Amino acid sequence: MNDEADLLPRLDWKLRVSQRARYARLLIKPFGGLEVVIPPRFPRGEVPGLVARHANWARQQLDKQSKLRASIRLPQPLSLAFDNSATPVIYNTDPLQFNFDLFARKAEECIVIDANDDRGRIRELRAWIRRRAWDYLPQRLETISAATGLNYKRLSIRSQKTRWGSCSSRGNISLNDQLLFLPPKAVDYLMIHELCHTRHLNHSRAFWELVETHCPEFRAQEKLLSRPRNLVPDWFLLDLYA
Repeated sequence: MNDEADLLPRLDWKLRVSQRARYARLLIKPFGGLEVVIPPRFPRGEVPGLVARHANWARQQLDKQSKLRASIRLPQPLSLAFDNSATPVIYNTDPLQFNFDLFARKAEECIVIDANDDRGRIRELRAWIRRRAWDYLPQRLETISAATGLNYKRLSIRSQKTRWGSCSSRGNISLNDQLLFLPPKAVDYLMIHELCHTRHLNHSRAFWELVETHCPEFRAQEKLLSRPRNLVPDWFLLDLYA
C-alpha cells in the first residue's frame, strides 16, 4: 500500500552551491520553483533528506506562488508616484495591434514590451524602471547634497529586497529603484537620511538631530518607509525573487 507521500506530486528542485551560504536552506522562486542553497562543504547526499523534511512547507509555498502569479496583472499604464506619471505600455503580442497602437501613440512616450511571456515582460518593465531611476535619482541626490552641504562619493542604483537605500563607510550611497513608486517627499527624505550617514554612520542622537535639521517632518516619512512595500506593485516584487 502506498504511503500518503507517494500520492503527492513529485517535488522537483534545483541545487545551488554558494560560497556565501553558512547553512543549507530552501528558497521558493516565483519563476524558478524550489531551490536548495548549500555551502560548498555540505554533503550532497543529505539534500534529498533535507527536502523531504520540509516537503509540506515547500508544496504550500509553491502553491501560494502559483496563485500569486495567476493573480498578477501587468501595468497599463505604468504609474510612478515620484513624478505622478502614467506611461502607456504596449505589449507586442499581436503584430497588427502593436503597429496600430505604436502609430496611435507615436506623439507620446510609451513603453514597448517585446517579450511574449510574463517573466520576460516583467524583466523589461523593471529594466525601464531602472533607466528611469538613473534619469531622476542622481540629479535629485546631487541637488539635495548641494542644499544640505552633505557630500557623498559614489552612487549606485539597485533593486534591493529589504532596503530603500544605504551608505557605506566610504561615503558611497546606494538607492533602490523602487523609490520611484514612492511620493517625492519620501524619496527626498530617504536621500537626506543616507546623506546624513556620511557624517554619522549610525543611528545615534547626533544622527537624528542632523536629519531633523534638514527634514523637520522626518518622523512621518520614516513611518511611511518602515511599512510593508504596499506602494510597490506586486509584479515588480515578484520578479525580485525569480
